[in-house]
Amino acid sequence: MCSKWKNILFWCIVILLILGIVLQGNELINNIGNQTSLMDRESFIEGYSVENIEEEGDIRKKGKDILDNDFLKIIMKKAIPMMDLGYRLNGDENSNVLLLLFNTITKINMKDPKTILASQITILESFEPDDVQLSAEDQRAIYEELAQKPMNNDEIIKSDHSQPATNLGKGEPLVLIYHTHTTESYTSTADNKIEYISPWRSLDKSKNMARIGKEVKRILEEDFGIHVVHDTTLHDYPDYSVSYTRSLQTAERILKEYPSIKYVFDLHRDGLTDNQKNRNLYLTAFGDQKTARISLVVGNDNFNSEQNKKFAQKIQKKMNQKYPGMGRSIIDRDNRKYNQFVSDYATLIEVGSNLNTLEEALKAAKSMGKVIGEVILEIEGE
Repeated sequence: MCSKWKNILFWCIVILLILGIVLQGNELINNIGNQTSLMDRESFIEGYSVENIEEEGDIRKKGKDILDNDFLKIIMKKAIPMMDLGYRLNGDENSNVLLLLFNTITKINMKDPKTILASQITILESFEPDDVQLSAEDQRAIYEELAQKPMNNDEIIKSDHSQPATNLGKGEPLVLIYHTHTTESYTSTADNKIEYISPWRSLDKSKNMARIGKEVKRILEEDFGIHVVHDTTLHDYPDYSVSYTRSLQTAERILKEYPSIKYVFDLHRDGLTDNQKNRNLYLTAFGDQKTARISLVVGNDNFNSEQNKKFAQKIQKKMNQKYPGMGRSIIDRDNRKYNQFVSDYATLIEVGSNLNTLEEALKAAKSMGKVIGEVILEIEGE
């Protein structure tokens, strides 16, 4: 209930902001209409030319029609200057090269209104809608349907974690790795160029979160003998707004297909504004090796959030023991689910941020794989 009211309050604030913009825009248009010439109106109303109109009455009528059709567009352009540039860069008169150059320099995607608004209203940058709306009863029903089935494994290695547990699960998968925001990527460098579809997002699965998941899977299987299902579906492309709905469908399908799976990891990277403070936030070093830092995120809007929090704490404790300074504090979010109700051993892991390089993130993924492997062996050996 708390989550519901917080979401309602947020959208009320957004609506009030938009209404304020509309009222100011309306006042602006009235003033311009009273004080400027017809030629000024022509430049104000985007995309309209009066070259072929000879009568002043026709100009006024045509201008009114355009204002009616593009009223919100004009308001947004005048109230938020960045919008005006966005419309121009998306126009037919500009090339894709110019648009790509602008995206690269400003980190603003002119085809994504959220990034434009976030550049002007900073609170929107950190807001991420939870598009999965389920009651605790519905969550529990899904959880019970997907509950792990016994693997008949009577010979789990309990003491020597230095050797791969090759018989763990007798070949059945124990771990699911997937990515709700698969296209999340890292900072492109001269040595490792990344082709973006929008700032810090890529369809190249060797450069986005799929590559991070692949590295964690490799460590778990090669070093610990833990079998992993790694799903690389692009849940956030082309429609970002239903990412969690789509990733829940994937998780349900895989957990039904492989009832032996117990541990569920949704691998992400954080998204931050580009400045020196934020660059340092997710960066550490072991010796002369720079590596990304890691955050564990727990959604408290789940019926089993306490169990998942205990699991995250086990991972955090092991990470602090093995790699001091690599782990950041566990993040609790009261109005989020992150689909963690599918298992008592589900967590969202932020492997660095968009300001890290892919190389730094891969070093962190390797360490994360070793931490998770040891935690799983400890739990299975209890």
